[in-house]
Amino acid sequence: MIELLNKSISVILPEFLDKNHLEELHSIFNTILVNKPDAHIDGLLNSELRIEDSFNFRLQVDTLITFSQNRIDRDKFLVLLLYLSRAAIINGEHLVAVDINEKIIALTANDKDLINLCANAFLSIGDIYSRQSNWQKSIEYINSASELFSSVNDLKGVASCENLLGTIYGDLGDINKAIENFESALEKSNDDQNYLLKGKIEINLGIVNSIIGSFDEALVFFKRALLNFEKIGDKNRLAEIHQNIGMVYARKGDFTSAIKQFDESLALSFEINYLQNIGIAYLNKSYVFSQIGDYALATAFTNKAMEIAHKLNDKLTMAEVYKIKGIIERNLKSYTTAENYFITSLRLNKESGNQLNEAETNRELGLLFKETGKTLEAKECFNAALIFFKKVNSIPDVVAVENLLSPK
Repeated sequence: MIELLNKSISVILPEFLDKNHLEELHSIFNTILVNKPDAHIDGLLNSELRIEDSFNFRLQVDTLITFSQNRIDRDKFLVLLLYLSRAAIINGEHLVAVDINEKIIALTANDKDLINLCANAFLSIGDIYSRQSNWQKSIEYINSASELFSSVNDLKGVASCENLLGTIYGDLGDINKAIENFESALEKSNDDQNYLLKGKIEINLGIVNSIIGSFDEALVFFKRALLNFEKIGDKNRLAEIHQNIGMVYARKGDFTSAIKQFDESLALSFEINYLQNIGIAYLNKSYVFSQIGDYALATAFTNKAMEIAHKLNDKLTMAEVYKIKGIIERNLKSYTTAENYFITSLRLNKESGNQLNEAETNRELGLLFKETGKTLEAKECFNAALIFFKKVNSIPDVVAVENLLSPK
């Protein structure tokens, strides 16, 4: 087997190609793939992040699609495209995934028997754009998917669309609309065997309950989701759930339990090369270390998180990295540097429309101004944060900010 061949691609080749085709394809791969680097360079590239080479991944996918298109029947080819799309997303190759799904749409748009497949391709692209904070495009693709699912009375498909819309509204700070979508989606997926979709929705209900400060309810939803995904062995989702449970523990101040959950999430993410989740776990670990005063480790993990965020064009994570860098520098009394980081985080959050992260950053910037004696600026930041926390009825955050505003 070719050493540079991506694992997620090599493992499924025998399912789609016969022995002769496999030998022919391997010969092509051996010719076009970049040679393995020498030991010294390989050592430099073999970092903890385990990031696959983007050029080689794209090359392998394009070659496989071109090779297979006229060698296997259409239905089998479409299944291959679906698999490659999921593999691209897991590997953080979002542009590749969008291109694959656009190809699926082109092949299925005019076939009434393939409406469901076409709808799922629209939904997948909507999901990718939501990860990049491109809300308008994301909602357009999700609505197209929902219309197609409705046309064939696919309630589970509609529920998937509502679930994703809920996550977008949550990111935009409209918690009530998010909960409305999640509850509607959960009702439509009320099937004892529908572990995957129910688990996804339970994760999101856990997240919104965490946002409003209902931590025990959040943990209930996350643990229900954990059971659902353990039943189907979905390591992607299990990694995400451990991540979210860790975030709840962090908000409760139980940092030991939080780190344990983040490490479990990382172990699963490394196993499947789930790059986006690795970046978020690094980000969350950096936050915990910033809270317990280990600023060297906190800085190291923010830098790793930023490296992945840039690769994925993940502006929300970039904004969070700058916020945590600001916290670190504020605690180190590097006030000018900290202020610059917070302002950059605010700008990125405003550009992305993420009101929750914007409010959290305003609170942190307010703490900096309060610490440096800029009372008026601190009050302005606290009030901006308070408006959002009251809007989403996050009682713990409201109480905390009101205490910061009250004279002592």
